[in-house]
Amino acid sequence: MEHYLTRFALVVATCNLLVAPASGKTCTVKSSGINTTDDAPAILDAFKECGKNGRVVFEPTTYYISSVLNITWLENVTVDIYGTLLWSTDIQYWLNHSLDVGYQNQSTAFILGGDRVQLDGHNEGTFDGNGDYWYEWIAQQENTSNYPGRPHAITFNGLRNSVVKGLRFLRSQMWTMSIIYSDHVVLDSIFVNNTGNRSQSSNTDGADTIRSSYIIFNNWTVYNGDDSISLKADSYNVSVTNSYFYNGSGIALGSIGQYYGVEEHITGFSVENVTFDNTLHAVYFKTWTADQNGYPPNGGGGGLGDASDMNFTNVFVTGIRGAAFSISQCTRFDGAPGEGNCTNSQFQIRDVAVYNLLGTTKSNRIASLQCSAVEPCTDIGLFDVDLKFDNGTAATDYLCGNVKSPQGFNCTGEPCVGGSASGEC
Repeated sequence: MEHYLTRFALVVATCNLLVAPASGKTCTVKSSGINTTDDAPAILDAFKECGKNGRVVFEPTTYYISSVLNITWLENVTVDIYGTLLWSTDIQYWLNHSLDVGYQNQSTAFILGGDRVQLDGHNEGTFDGNGDYWYEWIAQQENTSNYPGRPHAITFNGLRNSVVKGLRFLRSQMWTMSIIYSDHVVLDSIFVNNTGNRSQSSNTDGADTIRSSYIIFNNWTVYNGDDSISLKADSYNVSVTNSYFYNGSGIALGSIGQYYGVEEHITGFSVENVTFDNTLHAVYFKTWTADQNGYPPNGGGGGLGDASDMNFTNVFVTGIRGAAFSISQCTRFDGAPGEGNCTNSQFQIRDVAVYNLLGTTKSNRIASLQCSAVEPCTDIGLFDVDLKFDNGTAATDYLCGNVKSPQGFNCTGEPCVGGSASGEC
């Protein structure tokens, strides 16, 4: 564990040195003040003028965003957000114009990237996705999850040596934040609440990393109905520390293995001092089967690779709803056979350790490990576990399928094998 902490401390120090206060021109973005006028062009102009060696300031007012923003040329810039960026409710516009994320056919409303960016919300700056309208609309569709064109709130694409801190995200349209092709980024003191006022929705992840490395999540608070934070393909050296997650699915590794014949990895993941309240799991892995059925985002399978070299330390849970630690290698959608083959995945999970897992649970399953027979899970460890029901009775079940070299626990039975993307059945 020590080498992880040293590594991430160096990343923080490096980012703080590289992201110096900009000394060039300052552009203050003026809001139109009315929701019938799109403030996106004014925002774009400010970044064009002051996005290199300058400063962009959002005043403590509301900015009305009615069109996509693609800002990827930033360099040595400070961005101060004191107000609220409020996205429009023109669902058809966003479905037809949202920008390609570059993975799983996902889309986004806002792309931001560059080198040495300091984006500071000062614990006031807010991104409001007007998600209530999306949550009600998506509930009426046949595809209630990965609907084509349904946008993420923001995508950090090609963001490097940067710090993002003190931002609030309310009712994001879909995933709150996707991070792709980015490295050496600190995301600190971020608040996410994707709880709908009128309706709830799936796929409201707090953040997802893709093809990115040296990403630090510190002091996050997430209320949502899906993955708190998720690591996807080619995520390397990521940490989550000192954070609180409520009501969703927990921290997810995956889904992964969705692209047939493509090799992907998740390596070097560290979690420490994180609390989960009323989540389905604390940590869970989800990989696709070896059978390809359809194409992303709602189909796929047959991917290769591994998830490895992970430590979870000081994990605290309150009223967790399922197995605290879960592995499911049975993700399948889009016309897959009713039973499917849950043990043929060629994606391997190995070298994962959980230390000091404490708290209360609503499930007797401490762990449910449904691994592949083709590439069994190896060197999975759970140490110093103390999970109890509210009445004080200890949870006892460690359910294992195709687990080699378990450490710190004895398997007590077989897991339920089913096609749930969130593990268990």
